[in-house]
Amino acid sequence: PGGAFYAFFDVSAYFGKPLGTSGTVVANSSDFCTALLEEAHVALVSGDAFGAPGYVRLSFETDMATIETGLDRLKAFLRA
Repeated sequence: PGGAFYAFFDVSAYFGKPLGTSGTVVANSSDFCTALLEEAHVALVSGDAFGAPGYVRLSFETDMATIETGLDRLKAFLRA
């Protein structure tokens, strides 16, 4: 289809906690997106841009293998 698909996730539980192997502490969803991109090479968009502070937006308009790789990297980032 010619459309895009999105999911919003609440990541506010991770604010103020060390994340990833670098131990970056984030204060908001923008910080979360930046840290995730820099460390895990996964791009999410801050929910602030959509009136949803504390949330991030995931676009999944690609093949399943790419989506799975991105989700695996996100999981590793959160568990590190």
